[in-house]
Amino acid sequence: MIRRIGAMAIIAAFVLLTMHTAEADNVTALPQDKSFFEGTWVGKWQSYKNPGDTKDVTLIINKGNAEGVFLVDFSWGSPPSGTGFAPAGSLKAEGREEGDKFVIKWKNKSGDYVDLTLKKVEDNKVVARQKMSGFTDSQKRPYTEINLNRQ
Repeated sequence: MIRRIGAMAIIAAFVLLTMHTAEADNVTALPQDKSFFEGTWVGKWQSYKNPGDTKDVTLIINKGNAEGVFLVDFSWGSPPSGTGFAPAGSLKAEGREEGDKFVIKWKNKSGDYVDLTLKKVEDNKVVARQKMSGFTDSQKRPYTEINLNRQ
């Protein structure tokens, strides 16, 4: 009888400990309201004229005040001269999650609309596709793609 009570006590203690551990694990998990895309993303953008010429780019994505809106700081470094890149600079824009993608839109100084779409590739990597509206020719492709890594 005592052995049976002792065995039941051990089983009850085991059940209580494993339930407590599972609840503790859930507490340390990432918040469910945090987007995969939030954070800092870095990479090198290729030139339209010569894909061998690159410039550094950084995207910082933070949750905005409005529901579903994210604030984006997009900056790029100085390009090699004569590569067809805009000079170093930055812009602030708003972005939104659309399914498994993150979309940022803005109007550049030339009056063209630019869409920058991020799509998850791996846990710390996305493909960024920059698509421009307006006229395209041999010097201006309709879009470019690069990989960005989480920093």
